[in-house]
Amino acid sequence: MGFIARDSGGGSDFEPVPFGTHIARCVTVADMGIQQSVYGGKEKAYLGFEVPGIRVEWEKDGQQHSGPAFIGSRYTVSLHEKSILGQHLTSWRGVPFTDEERQGFDLFSVLGAPCMISVVHAQKGEKVYANIQSIMRLPQGTQCPPAESELIAYTPMDNDKAINIDKLPPWLQKLCREGHKIAEGSAREVQADPKVVEAYLGSPVADEEMTHA
Repeated sequence: MGFIARDSGGGSDFEPVPFGTHIARCVTVADMGIQQSVYGGKEKAYLGFEVPGIRVEWEKDGQQHSGPAFIGSRYTVSLHEKSILGQHLTSWRGVPFTDEERQGFDLFSVLGAPCMISVVHAQKGEKVYANIQSIMRLPQGTQCPPAESELIAYTPMDNDKAINIDKLPPWLQKLCREGHKIAEGSAREVQADPKVVEAYLGSPVADEEMTHA
C-alpha cells in the first residue's frame, strides 16, 4: 500500500541551507497523520531532502561526522490545484496532474527522486529558518549525486513501512505517533523538545509549515 494524496477540494545548531537554488534528492517521506494547527486538524506529510552541494559537520556520541545538508517541508496532503503540495509536485514532475491522477497519487513514488529546490529564508525572532519555496525538475544534463542517507518511508498503514518509524528523528517520531494516535511500543518514551521541533518545522507559510531540518 502506498501513501495516497488526493484532490480534497538534526538539530537546531545547524546553519540553515543557504538562500538560492540547489540540487537535492528526496530521502524521507513520512505519513504524519492528522496534525493540529490554528487552521484545525489536517492530514500532513513530511518530505525530507539531501542537499549534496552543501556539506555540514556535526558531533554524535563523541565522534565527528560530515555529510550533505538536509532540509524538509511539512505539507497538507492534498492535490488541489491551489495546494502547495500539488504545486510542488506538478513543477517537480514537469507535467500537470490528470483528473485520474488527482484521485490518488502515491507520495512514496517521489522517494529517492532528484530535483532542484528553491530555498528562501524567514526570520522568526532571532532565528533564521530555511524554507523550500519551490521544487522543480533537474535541468536536462544536470546530475544529482547518489543518496548518502538511507531512504526512509513511513506510514502505519503498511507493516513493512511502519517499522521505519524508529529510523525517523525523535521529534518526527513524536509527531507521527501523535498524528496517528500510536503509543510508543517500548519502555523508552520518545521525547520531543519543543525548541528542537520548532527548529525543524521552521515558520508557517500560508497553511503549510515549511521546514528546515
